[in-house]
Amino acid sequence: MKIRTTTALTIVILFAVINSFLHFGNANYIRGDPKLDFDSPYYVKLLLWLKNDWNELPPQPFRMRILVPLLTAFLSGYIGINNAFGLINSILWLLTVVVYFIAIKKLYDTNTATVSAILFSFSVPVMVYGAAISTDMLGYFAIAASLLYISTAQKIRIKNLIILGVLLYFSIIGRELSILAIGYILIYRILNNRNFRLVLKEITIPLIFSVGSILTTHILIPNPGYTAYFYPALLNSPNIEKILKEIYQVITTYHLGWIPILITLQQLYKKKDDSLILTSLIVGGGFVILDHFIGMISSRFVFLTYPGFLVAINKGLESLSNSINSRISPKYAQAIRWIFIALYIIVGFAWTAEYNISLPTPSDTSIAKLFPEGYPQEKLWQLK
Repeated sequence: MKIRTTTALTIVILFAVINSFLHFGNANYIRGDPKLDFDSPYYVKLLLWLKNDWNELPPQPFRMRILVPLLTAFLSGYIGINNAFGLINSILWLLTVVVYFIAIKKLYDTNTATVSAILFSFSVPVMVYGAAISTDMLGYFAIAASLLYISTAQKIRIKNLIILGVLLYFSIIGRELSILAIGYILIYRILNNRNFRLVLKEITIPLIFSVGSILTTHILIPNPGYTAYFYPALLNSPNIEKILKEIYQVITTYHLGWIPILITLQQLYKKKDDSLILTSLIVGGGFVILDHFIGMISSRFVFLTYPGFLVAINKGLESLSNSINSRISPKYAQAIRWIFIALYIIVGFAWTAEYNISLPTPSDTSIAKLFPEGYPQEKLWQLK
């Protein structure tokens, strides 16, 4: 079934807006029985430090991710800290979905772009971290921007590279993993048989901006901590409990979606005809393996494979549908595909609903336990 681009984009935006609103200012367990095992308290502490309202920085490496807390610092006095994070990250969520949709449409078609972009908004890591008191969405946005660059730039244009470089400069200040956007460009071009020297020339400008971003963070923030977790994580890498937790995180990222993903990857192993899926496997999958030794694998990092893996879900479902077309009516075969997509959405939503559903609140008192111990309760912002 073909769908008009404007209609498809409207549907994609509508799903993104609704779902980001339902997870607006999410602070994970805070609204129930707080365990404070989420990153939100550290970003609140960084924001307070940036506002000169607290004299102590959060631990490394949270202190290096200053862009989103800095932006929320300006808004928090008007709408509260939780709502400010929710608003900025919801805007990033919407921008990411739109940019991703446009890029996938150019690389594939409207139907693939529509399904992939809807799956993006209903994937577990996005519902948990996307509109939360967090910084993850900035990294996802940077990678989507690299896809848009890939899809539009067949020739090297300095202007486009400078625009991408500026975007990466600010994105890396907000989320260091944004630098993987360069990895996407590098591997995608190599897989498409572009001359290696030309590829290196292409990534030079965004790489210069990225290095400048890292240096800027070192100037602005004392000991930002890019390597804070490396050595302890390396020592803990053989730990079975850690490995089992990480396997669980890998499974939860796409849950039912792993079935069509594995079908697509199996077909890709034989044909090697989809550069984006292969790039996602190499860049995102490679980082996940590396993260076991330098950090802790989380669904948010496994989701760095989303550019190709959400497409792989759609492709795998199409393969399943085609394979059963000869046995049952084509209409029923298509219905099975949409039923699976609906189940992906329902399972992911149900999995995260208990702890992650949240809406705009009238006061920061709803997240009071996120503030540093000893912070004066009377200073918590309250809408009058």
